[in-house]
Amino acid sequence: MRDLRQIHRVERAKWDEQAQREINSLGVLHDPDFQSYAAHATTMRGIAEFLGDLRGKRVLEMGCGLGHIAVLLARSGAKVTAFDISPISVLAASRRACINGVEEGLDLVVAAGEELPFADESFDVVLGKGVLHHLDVSVAAGELYRVLKPGGKAAFAEPMGMNPLLKFVRNYIPYPEKNPRGADRPLNYREIRAWGSRFARFRIEEYQLLSMVERGLGFNRPLPLLRKADDFLLRRVPLLRRYCRYVSLFMEKA
Repeated sequence: MRDLRQIHRVERAKWDEQAQREINSLGVLHDPDFQSYAAHATTMRGIAEFLGDLRGKRVLEMGCGLGHIAVLLARSGAKVTAFDISPISVLAASRRACINGVEEGLDLVVAAGEELPFADESFDVVLGKGVLHHLDVSVAAGELYRVLKPGGKAAFAEPMGMNPLLKFVRNYIPYPEKNPRGADRPLNYREIRAWGSRFARFRIEEYQLLSMVERGLGFNRPLPLLRKADDFLLRRVPLLRRYCRYVSLFMEKA
């Protein structure tokens, strides 16, 4: 537990510092809702389609950061709860909600993913972007399962950590909009399986093999030819999937 507390201190300090730099530059979001955003986001593959219509559903976002996705979930008609380990990030998310006029539909909480302050079976949907690899799966996977209702769905988009070249770039090479490293560790297949092991239905989809250069070059949109090349290679040579940059996890509770 001491190690977990130390990890929390490192992560909280990192994200507090980053949020403090951005808290005064938040504005109105251009995407009308979550589905529209996820359809063109380079690292949310398949998630909007899997979750479906969110209107009226109780949705938990894990690791909300500055509130971008939380605001779009509220715009989609969901009853949204979102949390982050960083108090300043939660403050920024609250400001963003006010700027975008959805503060009434959004409940924001400071919490850690290993200690969720929510009742059992509270949510129809749980989702997150780039959050699981910051958490201790041996503790947090049980918490995720606990707060999801029977029949509920969970979906996550996460970085993978099995490509040695990508690992070197993440550790040593600067590139546009690179997040500072803290105590996080991109996922391997053992950890991915651990996240899904409790669920009645669980599948993953790896993506961004050649097209990971989109991130390195600072592009905020897909490069269609590289995406097509990825689809071809990953379909024909499944062993290449472990070298992808990102993976989407899809979970359903019985």
